[in-house]
Amino acid sequence: MTGKLGILARFSLCLLLAFDLMSNTKAHSHFQRSSLTTRSDSQCQPFQSNLGPSSVSSDGSKDFVAISPSGSYSTSGSGLELYLKKPKGAITTKDGVNDKIGDGATINSTFTLRYGKVTIAMSGPAVSGVVTAAILIADQNDEIDVELVGGDPTHWQTNVYAPSPEDTQPLWGAFGEIEDYPNGGTLDEYHQYTIDWNAERIVWSVDSTDVRTLRKGGVWSALQGLFVNTRLHRCIDQTQKNGALHFPSHATRIQLGIWDASSPAGTAQWAKGPIDWTTAPSKMTANFKSIVVECPY
Repeated sequence: MTGKLGILARFSLCLLLAFDLMSNTKAHSHFQRSSLTTRSDSQCQPFQSNLGPSSVSSDGSKDFVAISPSGSYSTSGSGLELYLKKPKGAITTKDGVNDKIGDGATINSTFTLRYGKVTIAMSGPAVSGVVTAAILIADQNDEIDVELVGGDPTHWQTNVYAPSPEDTQPLWGAFGEIEDYPNGGTLDEYHQYTIDWNAERIVWSVDSTDVRTLRKGGVWSALQGLFVNTRLHRCIDQTQKNGALHFPSHATRIQLGIWDASSPAGTAQWAKGPIDWTTAPSKMTANFKSIVVECPY
């Protein structure tokens, strides 16, 4: 019954927006906030940390566990540093890729959440081919991503990945989007990145300004060709491909990392790479100053 009521609610809200568009009234901001749903099974616990020594370990005994090699990270009262180190030996670049990949650090939370609001203060190197990431990732391979692509320092990227049996190949970048910094700045400066996720939509924000809303959908696919107004397109199934919805729905861990995107060719091209190790520092750092988990759903 709950699923049917949810569909009817989305249908009603989109229908109201359609009438609003025709009458030229202003209901858009109300619609964006109207589909919030409280869930008793959210598997979310409020959490706050400065990512110092008491938060990260290599043995899984703390809130975050390092899953990268020893010496790949450090913690202090100022937060967490994750390192990307130059590969050993000579590096050959051919056809837009490097033949060796640097070792980058990754940490995972030892807790999970299914729906919630996660805000992370972080910065990354503005070096082509380097990617700094904050990801919600599930054992079932669902992902909700914030990615800082070093070769494009005045932007950051959002993405989701939720595989379906109907997919004939991975839809790695199908739902990706490049975002601005509305209040200015670059990715090598600290910014507050937020993923606000419930059963109906995901909202990404930077420095408390919403920049993208991705809606699960489930009602309007058959009507998609009838409307061209971009406001009404917010009602349409934004995660549907191959006849299936690709919306993350499983419990996730928080993953923080820095990685070398110098291979394969498609990845290197996306990341503005490969890394030119003749000019790049032999050790690069992604900084994470704080993380806050809120559980409004």
